[in-house]
Amino acid sequence: MLDKRVSINFCGGCNPWINRGKVADEVKELLISYGYLISFNSIDVNVVINLSGCMSNCAQKYSKNDIHSVVVAAFTVDTLIVDESEMVAEIVNRVRNYYEQLES
Repeated sequence: MLDKRVSINFCGGCNPWINRGKVADEVKELLISYGYLISFNSIDVNVVINLSGCMSNCAQKYSKNDIHSVVVAAFTVDTLIVDESEMVAEIVNRVRNYYEQLES
């Protein structure tokens, strides 16, 4: 069984269009309930959630790794526009789908 380690990495927060802390907390709690190990701003993981508050996407832009990532930039998840009420579910689904692909 694969060790399900995920990091939530943040931008600097200079121009947030979304509440990054709230999104991160909700994603963290949901992923923990599915058995994932969550860290913040780490690269010793299998998946990184790059969480940027605006479309400049600094969390991804300044990332210096080649780890699989889910990219959140304002109201987009992996460049798909997502309603704010669906954002957490979309992020979690993408993380879970990636791990399912690895395990199959």
